[in-house]
Amino acid sequence: MPFRLRLFAPVLLVAASALAVLPAKAGASIRDQLINHYCSQAMAEEFTKSGKTPPAGMVAFTCGCVVQQVDAKVSIDEAKTVCRQQAIQKYGAI
Repeated sequence: MPFRLRLFAPVLLVAASALAVLPAKAGASIRDQLINHYCSQAMAEEFTKSGKTPPAGMVAFTCGCVVQQVDAKVSIDEAKTVCRQQAIQKYGAI
């Protein structure tokens, strides 16, 4: 094992142990942030490919919806479908 890695191995072990015992709520927050990030990124790519600009608030609304759906134990695919329809109802088809 390289010298630097040996120095950081105990620190990494402690950090990993700490993450394992964090309350579920803290883990869900990180998960929610990741879902929101990747959702926003995917929507931005879709709009860029289509050459269109989303209405103000649409991405935040849609991705927030996806996070709520996943938190309610709905699959990502179902969440995307439900939230896409809700966004169309609120902002109109683009």
